[in-house]
Amino acid sequence: MKVTSTLGLWLMLVGLVLLDGCKGSQEPDPTPAPTTLATLYAQTLTDGLQNRDIGYGFVIYENETMVASGSGGLKSRLVDREGQQPYTIDTKMHIASMSKTIAAMAFAQVAAQKGIRTTDRIAPYLPPAWVKGPNIDQITFRDLLTHRSGITGLSNNCQNGAYSENIYAGLQRLIEKGVVAANRGQYCYQNANFGFFRVLIPALTGYAFTGNQQTDDQQTQQRYLTYVQENIFAKVGLTGIVPTYPTGSPTYTYDYPYSGVAGWNPGSFFTVLGAYGWYLSPREAGKFYATVLSSGNQAVLPTAYKDSLLTNNLGVFRLSTSLGSVAYHDGWWYRDDTKPYQGLRTIWMKLPDNLTVVLFTNALDDKTKLFPSVDGTDIVTFSFRAYSKAKQLKGGRSAPVTLYIEHPEPH
Repeated sequence: MKVTSTLGLWLMLVGLVLLDGCKGSQEPDPTPAPTTLATLYAQTLTDGLQNRDIGYGFVIYENETMVASGSGGLKSRLVDREGQQPYTIDTKMHIASMSKTIAAMAFAQVAAQKGIRTTDRIAPYLPPAWVKGPNIDQITFRDLLTHRSGITGLSNNCQNGAYSENIYAGLQRLIEKGVVAANRGQYCYQNANFGFFRVLIPALTGYAFTGNQQTDDQQTQQRYLTYVQENIFAKVGLTGIVPTYPTGSPTYTYDYPYSGVAGWNPGSFFTVLGAYGWYLSPREAGKFYATVLSSGNQAVLPTAYKDSLLTNNLGVFRLSTSLGSVAYHDGWWYRDDTKPYQGLRTIWMKLPDNLTVVLFTNALDDKTKLFPSVDGTDIVTFSFRAYSKAKQLKGGRSAPVTLYIEHPEPH
């Protein structure tokens, strides 16, 4: 009896020692984490971005849940006043024309509340003091949302449109200029098509124009800003979203390959909200676009209105692919037309498998002014090809993937 008890006590002590040792150095789980499509997608994106001396951040959402992410490079460098700072998925950056989708959401929300149709004409909601040029009375909300208004800019071209055309006075000049009847219904990408929404949405929600240009400019700026903050961003839990960088913490943009020049800070965009201007982090943008467009959450838009934006390309572009339809909007911003080019590229993309990706990078190819890829591929094709490669790695497809981009120019 005594011998048995001693042996039992000894075995118990050995067991406790072994157990205590395991607490400090646990054996790895022999069951590896499952390789999902999202993790494979994150890896293919990382393979094309890492170790290339560019700042980048991306997130991948499935429904409303972030399931993968990646980042690398720098948001500011030793040559800049803030010194060397890493680029992360929480780095705030100007999202450029990704903002156009936000304007489309804001209009869709107001339209649902006010009984406005996309085929309604915009003229009754423009400032009464503005002189209406030829055929302005024919332009509809849908025309603006699809870049088919006939507006070709003050210089009569279809390449984005100058910053000066998107301030209040510039929008007024475009309305006074009018449009050529034959241009209505023809696609012409112009920032001003969406710039007008920072005037139209305040009018749709009750603002009475005073006729004083300075007052109406300031009021429409503030009312559009507040409307989107309170009725769009806040509905998905995002607060403090503004059209400028965090105080003392800009994200600079650079050329690629990096030449050593100081970074360029795009600055603030309070006066031109609508076409572009919001600052978000990859994490915030991923949460926003995924929640509104890729989930059952209807806090911002009823499902029917989400579907309308996506299927009618309202503030949205579309890829036709052999893997299914893909919706997206990219963003492009640069310092000027002087080499080496400095700027940024951004994109949100709603993919099959209910995945949403957001990718930001703060560098442009110094010669092409486009996304700084290894092979010259721009951000839209780059993002989709990484997804198609992930699908192949997952075993979902072995045949070549086809891709058609209706509007391949950067936006």
